[in-house]
Amino acid sequence: MPKIVEKQVVLNGRGTVVLYGSGTSSGSFFYRELVKGKRAYRQKKIEGAHTMEQAIEAAMEVAFQLQKEEPSPWIQEIFTTSGDSSSVKPQARVTKTILRKPKQQLIEDAVIAFLKLEQKRVDVGLLKAKTKQQKAITLTHHLLPYLKTKRIHYTTQIKEFTFKEYEIFRAEATPLTRNSEITQIKDFCKNYLVKHRLIEADLLMSRDFLVRGKVKQVDRMRNPAISSEDWELVAKYTRGHYRETSRLLQNYRIYYWRTLFWYFVLFAKNSGMSPEEILRLEWRQIEIIDEDRVNKNGESESWEVAYVYTIRSKTKQAREIPVNQARELRRWKKLQEEYLLFHKLNLSITRNTLVFGNPHNEFKAYGYSNYQRSWSDIRAALASKFKGHRFSKHHYTIYSLRSTFIEDHLLKGTPVYEVAEMAGHSVIETQKTYARLNLRKKGMEITMPKLSDETKGRKVIDLFLDEKSINKTHDH
Repeated sequence: MPKIVEKQVVLNGRGTVVLYGSGTSSGSFFYRELVKGKRAYRQKKIEGAHTMEQAIEAAMEVAFQLQKEEPSPWIQEIFTTSGDSSSVKPQARVTKTILRKPKQQLIEDAVIAFLKLEQKRVDVGLLKAKTKQQKAITLTHHLLPYLKTKRIHYTTQIKEFTFKEYEIFRAEATPLTRNSEITQIKDFCKNYLVKHRLIEADLLMSRDFLVRGKVKQVDRMRNPAISSEDWELVAKYTRGHYRETSRLLQNYRIYYWRTLFWYFVLFAKNSGMSPEEILRLEWRQIEIIDEDRVNKNGESESWEVAYVYTIRSKTKQAREIPVNQARELRRWKKLQEEYLLFHKLNLSITRNTLVFGNPHNEFKAYGYSNYQRSWSDIRAALASKFKGHRFSKHHYTIYSLRSTFIEDHLLKGTPVYEVAEMAGHSVIETQKTYARLNLRKKGMEITMPKLSDETKGRKVIDLFLDEKSINKTHDH
């Protein structure tokens, strides 16, 4: 029997996620369930999971797959709590339900069936995998536990005021998060429960059913921009201590990851792109132009700008962003090529390669949870030194890098419509969310002198040309 080095109960105790530390399965995560009436387990490997967090997120999907391969009675088991007066044998009741097709269903079974349908939409491209994952988290981690506290197990028990205390139950979440969860629960009720006649359709018309809370202006700043003082701390720590302390570790992949994370943070802060956009960014979407500016002394000087073509995930808006990261992108690409050569990885960087891909996984994207974890580590290390955002009580997030880009441009006096265009926002959204600025600092920024706007021709630079050719071109 392989040795278990890590274990986590999932799906309300229906199964567990385990990490084996010996045998042929060493280092792999598995989802497993106890076979009812036997001292044995049925299990399935969780493909693509590198952390316990990733494995837990994928557990429900693996449970579905395991159910298809080898049906298990746990999906038909009644969701009970201690003290419940209805102690009828589960199997008899479920069998009767299936035969007569009544207008009721165990809520837990309804959630599983709904998520199966959502997965089909993901498979054909009608729904994003991340959206489906967020629905799964809301329904399994929040809805089911809430209904359990209310002793509600069947769909027919859902009434007009069932969710009246949901806001109290989720008091630790932000108003925006609670409203997002309410929307997802309402979607479940409308597109599965009502559609399958499991609750009364009139419930959705009631003003007291699944009420969204009021969101104050301050609540919209849950991803506050990073102040210039705090950004200096983040940049110095991420580029320095956080990265350098891993240089001598036995696992050289950690140093590579932390170097990648530094360039990711730098690019996110200077491009205003969402993390999801950057994770999908390919080298072919970047074009470097040498603007060949004339400085205030009338001298010609090279000034390279990276133009990034991207489509925002949320709004599907295509846009081109000028990013002051040409030198850093060039350096990052060179580091990647040196890494492949040094570790003898049989891969090459092409125009279709992800800019921030994993060379140990055919340059596929790292999981978003990896970025969240590294950001949390850095934030925790600097928490006592941060001053925070003057208008927000929320802590910095990865999305704060995007907010920083937007506020920095507004502070510099960049027209709001241009900021909105680069961010992929509407002008109204940009003003509503990011217009709380430090006018004293803005005044200083506006009065700062700038170099001449005169330009002297433009040169397109191809990152995939030989490096010597590029240098030769610059010499001439």
